[in-house]
Amino acid sequence: MSSAFQHPRSSIPASWGSSSSPSGFPAGRGALLLVIASLALSLLYCPPLDIFYDDIEIFRYFGRLIASGGVPYRDVFDHKPPLIFFFNTVGPWGIWLINTVLVLGASLLFLQLCRRVSLPWPWLPPLLFNLLIRNYLICFGVNMTRAYTAIFLLLFFCLLVGGNRRHRYYWLGLLTAATFFMQQDGIIVLSPLLLYALLTSRSLTDGLLAAAGFLTITTPLLVYFISHHAMTQLWQDAFQFNFHWYLSKPTIGEHFRSTKQSLQNTDLQMPLILAAALGACAWLGRHRKKGLLVAAFATLVLSFSAEILSGMLQYGYAFWYYLLPLSATLPILVFVAWAYTEEGWLRERKSQLLYGSLLCVMPLYDAGQHVTHLSTNNSYYVTDLPEYRYLRQHKPADRQLYAFGDNNWVRAYNEFGIFSPCHWVYQHFWGWYPGWDPDGRQLKEMEADLQRYHTQYIIYNPRVNYFKDPAARTEWESFLNKFYQLQTVPGSTAPILWLRSSAPQE
Repeated sequence: MSSAFQHPRSSIPASWGSSSSPSGFPAGRGALLLVIASLALSLLYCPPLDIFYDDIEIFRYFGRLIASGGVPYRDVFDHKPPLIFFFNTVGPWGIWLINTVLVLGASLLFLQLCRRVSLPWPWLPPLLFNLLIRNYLICFGVNMTRAYTAIFLLLFFCLLVGGNRRHRYYWLGLLTAATFFMQQDGIIVLSPLLLYALLTSRSLTDGLLAAAGFLTITTPLLVYFISHHAMTQLWQDAFQFNFHWYLSKPTIGEHFRSTKQSLQNTDLQMPLILAAALGACAWLGRHRKKGLLVAAFATLVLSFSAEILSGMLQYGYAFWYYLLPLSATLPILVFVAWAYTEEGWLRERKSQLLYGSLLCVMPLYDAGQHVTHLSTNNSYYVTDLPEYRYLRQHKPADRQLYAFGDNNWVRAYNEFGIFSPCHWVYQHFWGWYPGWDPDGRQLKEMEADLQRYHTQYIIYNPRVNYFKDPAARTEWESFLNKFYQLQTVPGSTAPILWLRSSAPQE
């Protein structure tokens, strides 16, 4: 074996700690430019510019709830694991700072790893990661659970391949727990690398360290929910609900068509094909770590597990963020293909620059599109509604506003600093699942909450059918017509604001 293709640990002195990378590009300048690129891309999503999306508003709502002494699942329903809610207790600027630091830290750790194996252009894989994790077509801002699990995945990989042996497995266990409690199906994407880590473990101590890391995240969360008597609700809402309701059974053809269309619409098709082609060429040629290459390929395939489980990509734009795992799995596969190949053409600096540029060109174009269309990302299509402007002028007190059917109105709860009168902050399950709430118990509980708090305002569009069950719609609209009146506020041509009547209407 030629010296050019020695195991990376034996070739560290040639470049590690030197002032220049193998390409002759100053190492310090490369890191500085990566830092600038990462921070610039993150600035596009700082709170004044961040993309408006209802999930993000719901996460902020839960953050306010916890900060005010409320308990997720016990006080308000959601089917996400709890870690995202605790992140959001720090407010919009705090969450932006956390996300920015995590992305930057993962990028620099990845850059360090790329230098360690003497890639000729070590900044290319980390740059690709940044361009993908900040692709406005799939990221929907900086506060999506799948973005965090993608960051955790890249951190896991960097520590697995190049981390300090003494503490590596502790951090791998911690990142596994962080992934599980941030987004359950993120564990599926992580599983090939987790299996690789377990198979390459050298002692029982590694397993004990991993367990200690896992418990570092798990224990405080369990103590919190046990102490607040909410463990049953946590299990039912964040786990049991997803197994029972969120799993769907589209055909293989439907999966393929919706995934292919989503990849085209998000400009991810070309990077995916290129990364897969590089991985395949590395596999067919001489490669020092084919086991790791198989694991990297498996993470790429399992990046689509959320779609396989739910079939949500068939609903288009609203679920393109299901492709966020690719922001980590594509750069990981490219790195493994390049770093450990013994094929000269695949390792050659001009070849890597060419393929790296092709991988980055479409995400770079999308970044330019985002920069030139920042004004289209805000919440104007909600906050410019006449009813929203009316409520700004007549600010509701706590529990005095309830929005039914349109999750975007959670923005009003956050802006006005109030909480919903009802356990069900969002209610699209009545419109998604024909068998949801078959006896109408949850709907009647909702109506009872509105009565108990004498809620003054309700947002509901009677021209939209939010129910699969006609009887449920009849029940809800009968309640509204009895206790509320539809109001036409100045500028409104399609009224959606209901005002509580002074006396029930017969």
